[in-house]
Amino acid sequence: MEESIKNFKRVLEEHHEWPCEYTFKFIVPSKSLGELKSLLEGIAHSEKDSKTGKYTSVTATVTADCSDFILNLYQKAATIEGLISL
Repeated sequence: MEESIKNFKRVLEEHHEWPCEYTFKFIVPSKSLGELKSLLEGIAHSEKDSKTGKYTSVTATVTADCSDFILNLYQKAATIEGLISL
């Protein structure tokens, strides 16, 4: 496991009691929004387009059972071209 992922997992474990609510925030090129929506299927989320329409910000809140759920979702999202995780 990459060192930065290990550190993030440690921080999640230290600062959260499971299960807990966790909010994901992403900025994605509008052309890649469908991929992110597929990943978030079944998860309540909101979307807001940028002024130019080139990008969409997406906020999703989930009840996570463990840090692995959060890490897995971030890792899957990272495969979407142009996506920025906040």
